[in-house]
Amino acid sequence: MTQVTIRRVDEKWVERAKAVAAEKGISMNAVLVDALRKGLEIEGQSRKNNLDRFAGDSPEEFGADWDTAMEAFDTIDGEIWK
Repeated sequence: MTQVTIRRVDEKWVERAKAVAAEKGISMNAVLVDALRKGLEIEGQSRKNNLDRFAGDSPEEFGADWDTAMEAFDTIDGEIWK
């Protein structure tokens, strides 16, 4: 990994990056690194934890995988938890 400085960046881009970072609860650096990766069409996954796909404000936004994961709690084996 290396560190770079980018000059003459449009203020609107900076404000948008800050807004996205705040919205997602991540650093502005993470937003910009992801934007560069996507913009340069570089393969590879961004740094995200495994719960990002479930992020949202309501269960409707979590997606179908969330419902599948939650079904596991309906089948807890009582013998294990004695």
